[in-house]
Amino acid sequence: MSIDAKNTPPVELRTQDVITLTARLAQLLAEEVDLLAEMKVSKIEALQQEKIFLTNALEAQRKLLDKHPHLSETIPSRDKEDLARVVEVFNDILEENNRKLMLAKAVNHKIVEAITDVVRQSAVSNVYDGRGTTGNSYDAISVTLNKHI
Repeated sequence: MSIDAKNTPPVELRTQDVITLTARLAQLLAEEVDLLAEMKVSKIEALQQEKIFLTNALEAQRKLLDKHPHLSETIPSRDKEDLARVVEVFNDILEENNRKLMLAKAVNHKIVEAITDVVRQSAVSNVYDGRGTTGNSYDAISVTLNKHI
C-alpha cells in the first residue's frame, strides 16, 4: 500500500521549540552547576530524566535539519538571532558545567585517595619475611564510591 504524498504533512523545523528546549536545557545545566559548586552531587540525579528528554528532543530536531538542510533557509532572521543568543548562553553554561564536573571528579578522587591512605595505615599486619622474621606489610586495599561523576 503506497502513501499518498498529498496526505503527508509538510516537514517543518519548529525554531521556537528548539529555542525553548535549548533554554530549558541551559537552565538545568545551570542548576547542576550550582549543585556541583555546593557538592550536592546526589541531588543532580533528579535532573537527569528531564535532561535526557530535552537532549533527545533537540537531537530529533538536529536529525530533521540534517535530513532536510533546506529548512535552515526557512528560519526567520528574528528566530535565527534568538537561537544564536540562546546557544551562546547554553555554550557558556555548558563550559562552566564541564569545569565543575572536572573539579568534583578531582575532589572525589582526592577523597578516595585519603580514605585509602587512612585504611592502608591502619591495616598493617605482621608477616614473615624471607629470613623468617616478622616485619610490617601493607595489605592491598581497594576503595571505590558507589556514585560516579
